[in-house]
Amino acid sequence: MRSELQIRPAGHDRDGAPIWALQDPVNNQFYRLGWVEFELLSRWPAGRADEVLRQVAAETLLRPTQDEIEALHQVLMQNQLLEVRAPGHARNLHNLHQRSHASRLRWLLHHYLFFRVPLLRPAAALERLSRWLGWIYHPWTTWLVFGLSAVGLGLTARQWDTFAATFAQSLSPAGFLGYLVALFVTKSVHELGHALTATRYGVRVAHMGVAFLVMWPMLYTDTTESWRLADRRQRLAIASAGFISELALAGLATLAWHLVGEGPLKEALFFVATTAWMISLTLNISPFMRFDGYFVLSDALDMPNLHERAFALARAQLRRAVLGLPEPEPEALPAHLRRFLIAFAWITWTYRLVVFTGIAIAVYLFFFKLLGLLLFAVEIWWFIAKPVWNELQYWYSQRARAPRLRRMLLLAIPAVLLAVALWPWPTPVRAVAWHHPSQSVTLYSPLPARVQFLAQQGGHFSAGSPLLTLDQPDLSYYAERAAVTRDILDAEWRSVSSLDEGLERLPLVLQGRALREAEWQAAVAEGERLTLTAPFDGKLVDVDPNIEVGTWVSPRQPVASLIGPGPWLVEAFVTQSELPRLQLGAKARYYPIHLPGTAWAATVVDIEHTRLTQLPHPMLDARHGGPLPTLVDTRSPLQPRDSLYRVRLALDVDGGSPAAVGWGHAAIDAKPRSWLIEQLKPVVIVLIRELVF
Repeated sequence: MRSELQIRPAGHDRDGAPIWALQDPVNNQFYRLGWVEFELLSRWPAGRADEVLRQVAAETLLRPTQDEIEALHQVLMQNQLLEVRAPGHARNLHNLHQRSHASRLRWLLHHYLFFRVPLLRPAAALERLSRWLGWIYHPWTTWLVFGLSAVGLGLTARQWDTFAATFAQSLSPAGFLGYLVALFVTKSVHELGHALTATRYGVRVAHMGVAFLVMWPMLYTDTTESWRLADRRQRLAIASAGFISELALAGLATLAWHLVGEGPLKEALFFVATTAWMISLTLNISPFMRFDGYFVLSDALDMPNLHERAFALARAQLRRAVLGLPEPEPEALPAHLRRFLIAFAWITWTYRLVVFTGIAIAVYLFFFKLLGLLLFAVEIWWFIAKPVWNELQYWYSQRARAPRLRRMLLLAIPAVLLAVALWPWPTPVRAVAWHHPSQSVTLYSPLPARVQFLAQQGGHFSAGSPLLTLDQPDLSYYAERAAVTRDILDAEWRSVSSLDEGLERLPLVLQGRALREAEWQAAVAEGERLTLTAPFDGKLVDVDPNIEVGTWVSPRQPVASLIGPGPWLVEAFVTQSELPRLQLGAKARYYPIHLPGTAWAATVVDIEHTRLTQLPHPMLDARHGGPLPTLVDTRSPLQPRDSLYRVRLALDVDGGSPAAVGWGHAAIDAKPRSWLIEQLKPVVIVLIRELVF
């Protein structure tokens, strides 16, 4: 073994057996040794495997095997912990060096999302600072900070509306800059907490610097040497010191935000408080990635390499459950702990699937098209597809050990699932729809006016019957004024036409009379529009209950609707991807929302290939309780958010017509389609778009 390696006691394992830590000071790496490994390494200078095994068996209660010492030797060689003496050993090191050079491209593709840049060697400065800040570890300091933070959170709960409004106002370009500064402050406190706690327990902080996560800079502290501590509670304190410091800063900043007056300081305290709370509670405490929460949980369970050991247990259980393999347990653990670790592994896999997929999408969006597409594929392969592929390869290699029935099922089930996914199933096109009669009209006032008469809800009216009579006082005034002025000009025209000296004024009088006559006729015509009559025989429905005689109405306010006795229609709104599957004459079913369990037969009579620019009725708008979201701040108040196309259905209702206009859902028979091909189409479109354009 290399002479500079150091071995120190590291406490006891879960079963009470002593453990040791092997330190490689050159690479600043630590390796945990069990009782068997320690006894073997203690007699390693014997130089021969059989002699080492004989001494261990003679001097201890252990009985290691030749396989165990060979496995230990292989681990030492792989981690370059042995001196180069034999030619074969030198050749192995040379091959390892060549492989490392050959895999630089792989290393770059794998590590470009996360790498570290050491900047400081702060050990001496931390020693001096630790003597000045020793008081922060006093129990009274802990209780004081906890109490002040509780007061700050209590005040925030009482003024939550103010806090939420301040947060909403901070979401601006200036606020983004403030959050960046606050993030730097909170992460500095976080890393300083790690460094000071490590120094307090005698652990040397090798370096501090900046790590880049998805090209985003963040501070880090190297506390690798904490593994030399035998007391796991001290390691737990170092691992949790970062987010505990952040939480303390968040609590104190929250209280200070309530106490200081308005100004830049109050804004800065708000940025610090919200940033520290969010980062600590969403990122640092999570044990599913290798952040503080992972190391805290690892030390709390006293299980180094927690992820790898949990994954090994979950893989063994999966192989037994799926393949029926007699897979042995990777390690002996209590039943409750084994169940916890298996559940933890599955949650971690799910969490990482979401996170890594999000990172891959972010990488695709941040870089230019070709590079973004390449890096997206690398991320999906390395973090998601490759582990699954490796596991499937192991299953294939162990297929002979699986029971025959399991092997047949494992071959049959994927084949059946693939066939089901590829088979063109006649699935219907489902869409939001609304039903209305083929003859219908909505009554609107032609101008702001006052209601004089409104027909009764539910009444039947013949064509030409008055439905709504309105009054516009200004219009009556204009008509009366124009008539009076016209009459005055008529009298003046008769008087001046008989006088010779009045002939020169006659053209002006005639012109004024014609103008007033036109004004009077326009006012009369406009007044006639204030009486709305039925354009066809029908029934009056949807009368606004808030409108009565004497009420003023605006031109944009629907007053009532008249529906005719003709057949009813259904208008369905389908997406662009579903449009090619539809054809005229196809059968459909319509399910009105106000009649649960009812299905009406219908037939496709028209398919529009122009995008819908405005919803045909306000009741379809999501802002009014409808099913379709619309855009805000547009000229059209009913412009749909999504690309929708109108499909008209002729409704065939046995036993009568619907009672009123309403909406529901339509299921239209369509051309068969393959689910898998439909899911692959967007992927192919994106590939063609990115590679060609």
